[in-house]
Amino acid sequence: MSKPLNPAVEALMQEIARAKLRAEERRQQKLEQSRQQYGVIQTDSGQIKLRLPPPPTKPSPDECCNSGCTPCIMDTYISQLHAYEENVARLRQQYQQQISGELPSCHLAEPLSFGLLDPLKFTGVRVMHVDTPTNDMRILVLEATAADFVLALGEHVQIRADLKDGPLTRPFTPVMIPAHDGTVRPHIFVRLYANPLSSHLGRLQAGDQLKLRGPLRTHENLTWLFSAPVCVLAAAGTGIAPIFQALEFARLNSSYQSLRIVLVQCARNASEQWLARNIRDMKMPRLEYHVFLSNTHRLTDDRLRQLLDEECADARALICGPGTFNVDVSSWLAGIGIRDVQCL
Repeated sequence: MSKPLNPAVEALMQEIARAKLRAEERRQQKLEQSRQQYGVIQTDSGQIKLRLPPPPTKPSPDECCNSGCTPCIMDTYISQLHAYEENVARLRQQYQQQISGELPSCHLAEPLSFGLLDPLKFTGVRVMHVDTPTNDMRILVLEATAADFVLALGEHVQIRADLKDGPLTRPFTPVMIPAHDGTVRPHIFVRLYANPLSSHLGRLQAGDQLKLRGPLRTHENLTWLFSAPVCVLAAAGTGIAPIFQALEFARLNSSYQSLRIVLVQCARNASEQWLARNIRDMKMPRLEYHVFLSNTHRLTDDRLRQLLDEECADARALICGPGTFNVDVSSWLAGIGIRDVQCL
């Protein structure tokens, strides 16, 4: 006769079983979503149908890792639910306009698509390649495509490492550029510091899994940046990643082709000018690209003033770098008269 299980052990096994069931349900839901198109859809027979996407799944209380993520998975769920309700209302209105003849069928909205990312759940993505340009720098190339990582301006992903002392998370902005195989893939630029998360990321090799969730947003819509006559972008170190995202947004949007953009990139030395070749290849007609190196030509208040003329008085600026860099550049811009500044 078998010995009965300890009640605590039995409770733990039941909780593990429930967690596996929830994970499988979400996997099946994601798979089903990838097979379907949602929205106002015209069938092959010409009939107009409304197919609404499922609402976001509410995380269970034990899915919060309690490590201080910003935003928390619960906050993200609320945001996703509000966005879902707004989207459903918009689709219902479009559907009514379609069937009443107010909106021609040629104006059908694009069906909603689902990428690899999930803002409410950490997804494992395989590391395809690891570049080591310096001892304290890693560039993780992920086995995914631009269609898998659909990020709007100002959005990022949260990366999680499950360590012995508990999970740790940190936000990163993936850079979408061609990988070694010529395919545009997400690149994660990681500066290694003396902390457990950096140690974990620094040990990753090709074939390892990276846990991440997104897209997430902690700042307001950054399109305000491009509504001024001049846009100033300043980056230091790996802070070039979100700045590059903003630059790429301006390049792809025809409305901003005539906008004057002053880009200031600061690096420790010439070998750490991340994305310099990609930036120069953009060939944006009014992009002014300036590089300052700490070991030869450091950015100062006076040098920044020399770049920005009177036309820049009404400029808007986006800054991303270490805390002291953000404070210094914000102060220098304020001294010039540029006060509409956002630091990331």
